[in-house]
Amino acid sequence: TEHSPSSSHILHNERNKMITSCRVHESAVIAAPVERVWALVRPMTFTWSSLVASCTMSSGTCADQIGSNHLITYKDGSKWTVRLCEMSDLETFLSYDLVAAEDPLPVSGAIHTIRLRKITTSNQTLIEWSTDFSSDATAEVIEDSKFKKHEAFKEIAAAV
Repeated sequence: TEHSPSSSHILHNERNKMITSCRVHESAVIAAPVERVWALVRPMTFTWSSLVASCTMSSGTCADQIGSNHLITYKDGSKWTVRLCEMSDLETFLSYDLVAAEDPLPVSGAIHTIRLRKITTSNQTLIEWSTDFSSDATAEVIEDSKFKKHEAFKEIAAAV
């Protein structure tokens, strides 16, 4: 859609849905020490996820190399390539960016950050997972992301 200076400041995509950017942030408490949870999350293999069939490094010299690409194959047959953007053992977080997918996705981009924090009074872990979606994310994509994060937290808790 072309916009003149006098046109509306609210943009719409081709399906006439309002375009906005969105961050989904969810958190949970895992009844395990942060070191155990980090050992499960850090390798980016997603072995704890019932949705993932496999995850292999597709570029880079080691899995924790910033800029390395990881091919995630889901049990439904879809395949995503994600790039490790940031990782800190000191602050126990990692960020990865969706760079490619074999099948069309409902969004053009998403950056995920998984952060772990030690709960000092109980030796448990606060896990936080945020996703910054491209501006074409729909309400359905946002709700699905929230649901999948909640399920992931349950699966991580069961795996540690």
